[in-house]
Amino acid sequence: MLRNFPQFASLLRRVPELIPALGLILVAAFFTIQTTNFWSPQTMTAITSIAATVGIVAVGVTVLMMSGEFDLSVGQNFAFVPIIWATLFVSEGMNEWLALAIALAAGAGVGVVNGLVTTLFRIPSFIATLGMFFVLMGMNNLLISGRQLIMFDPSPSMALLGAKIGDGPFYMPLVWMGLVVLIFWFLTTRMAYGNWVLATGGAAGPAKAMGVATDRVKRSNFVICSFLAGFAGCMQFSYLKGVTQGQGAQYELLAITAAVLGGTSLFGGAGTVVGSIIGAFMLCSIQIGLVLIGAPGSFYVTFIGIMLVVVVIVNTRVGQMAGGAR
Repeated sequence: MLRNFPQFASLLRRVPELIPALGLILVAAFFTIQTTNFWSPQTMTAITSIAATVGIVAVGVTVLMMSGEFDLSVGQNFAFVPIIWATLFVSEGMNEWLALAIALAAGAGVGVVNGLVTTLFRIPSFIATLGMFFVLMGMNNLLISGRQLIMFDPSPSMALLGAKIGDGPFYMPLVWMGLVVLIFWFLTTRMAYGNWVLATGGAAGPAKAMGVATDRVKRSNFVICSFLAGFAGCMQFSYLKGVTQGQGAQYELLAITAAVLGGTSLFGGAGTVVGSIIGAFMLCSIQIGLVLIGAPGSFYVTFIGIMLVVVVIVNTRVGQMAGGAR
């Protein structure tokens, strides 16, 4: 059996979604045994609604990590964009679609700044986006400034982003998540863009020698990452009918964790958006499942931290074994 492990490791490298898929099945099986409410409509609503927003943020983070960079500001951008939208739309009475377009453009602008600071000044993205994290945190507090940005009146734009789908337990964020995954799965697996991203993150020097505009790829991915974070924040605002400066807290860590659980390398050059979505569903299933069985809330954070380290070790080992098989 050990003689066949390198071949199995090679299979896992070719199909990185296999490990997170097996993990999600095991998580679902465990909580199915532990509680009868895991598959209830209320539980499915909670899991899918949270996983959809985390998953969309994770898709952007995944693409950026594949090109060898990080964005620690996505959690604050997750709140920043809907705060702008709600301020213009709810407080100032601007046309809802125009307000949404302006808010999303502002979110994408955050990515432009992150990308330029990282690529032009050669500052590590960890530092550049950490600085943006604090900038956005201050701006969010300033924009909220004690107000409650709540919208309960019927709104076509909010219905499009966050309304319930028919009489079932699912909401529009799940549809948007599926669309985002489909688009970026196609871009990263069927278009030259995917090769550029992987080459930029895996071997930037040779990629440049082959004509890949690595800085442009990174800047584009920063914009994509920020835009998707803001878009996901607008979906949550539409679903919850309100936004606060604390919305999106720790989403940057959840998105990175979901990406890593889904098979994305912390060192760049490898990743899959489908795996990241599976990772997001795994995280949210664990979170809701622990609540259902009455586990302390702090146990979730501890468990996720341990699981993250274990998954990185396993992925590194699998990569080494797969390399040996080749």
